[in-house]
Amino acid sequence: MEFIQTFGPFGVFFIMFALGLNLTFEKFVKVFKNPGNFIIGIICQIIILPTIGFIVILFFHLVPEFQLGIFLLLIMPSAAMSNYATRLVNGNVSLSICLTSTCALLSFLTIPFYLNFFSNFIYEYNFNLNLIAFSIKTFLFITLPVFIGIFLRKKFNNFFEKHTFTFDRAALILFLVFVFIAILKEKDNLLGYFEDVGVVMSLIVLFIFLASFSITQIFVGDVSSKRAIRIEALLQNGAMGFVIGGIIFDDIEYLIPIAIYALLQYCFLLFYIGNININSKN
Repeated sequence: MEFIQTFGPFGVFFIMFALGLNLTFEKFVKVFKNPGNFIIGIICQIIILPTIGFIVILFFHLVPEFQLGIFLLLIMPSAAMSNYATRLVNGNVSLSICLTSTCALLSFLTIPFYLNFFSNFIYEYNFNLNLIAFSIKTFLFITLPVFIGIFLRKKFNNFFEKHTFTFDRAALILFLVFVFIAILKEKDNLLGYFEDVGVVMSLIVLFIFLASFSITQIFVGDVSSKRAIRIEALLQNGAMGFVIGGIIFDDIEYLIPIAIYALLQYCFLLFYIGNININSKN
């Protein structure tokens, strides 16, 4: 936990900076020519996912630390690797980047709001959360680096256009380091944790995909945007959840649902990508 509390904010700063490097003004213009898809994606990320977390927590009897981990996970912006995954399935990459960036930019408002809701109405042990101080911290290590990335991409476009994927890959590796350290510290208890929450996290992955699939089938017209929104909903920014949880708690157990989901989401993503590739060949 000391590692995450000490180095986590710097790691998340870099991850969000790498995210900002993907965003350009031209991509926003392209997306807002058809704003309906963008609005549906925002609704999935900011409303549908926390609602799924709320329902799961109410339905399943979990220890408070696992409740926090699940809710933290589902109020995070999507992972930066969602943009690369969208590219692999010929999805709407511009839409994916704009959704990820917008949710990250708004997170200094949405995360404190949902945590305050969680503390008052869900979590059986209240934790003190200074909303103003917490919003400032969230802005500094989540929202600000996105702005910096956007600015530097515009200022040094040729350089960052060539090296954006390198930064994305480094951000993914950094996240995996967080997951590995969390698992290593709790390796003796991991099997028991998976027995406690593994089925629940598997169901959450399934619920998220079914919800995003149904919503996009009804409200989104083109296939590339459907794929982008589904991947955005599926891939959550677990590294950010690790760090924000570390700001509030010293107990590491809240990390377990996030770490398990991190493994499951990429397994499910590989299945989704494989299914699309198989169907495209038929």
